[in-house]
Amino acid sequence: MRSCPGQLVVHRDGTVAYCTEERSGRACAGEDHPHRGGFFACRVMRGEDCEYCSLTPVTAGTTIPA
Repeated sequence: MRSCPGQLVVHRDGTVAYCTEERSGRACAGEDHPHRGGFFACRVMRGEDCEYCSLTPVTAGTTIPA
């Protein structure tokens, strides 16, 4: 099974916020794969204002408004 070198950030309600690899511009193996960096528990629920999750990661195909 593939693993990811990053750290998975998870909200208090169990929803995945992001992987640190994605924020660094690298690919993540997927949230269902082991993360060698472990997990970080973000202490907010989905939809609340979160200092860690408020930035939207840019992915391939994302259009940035001018």
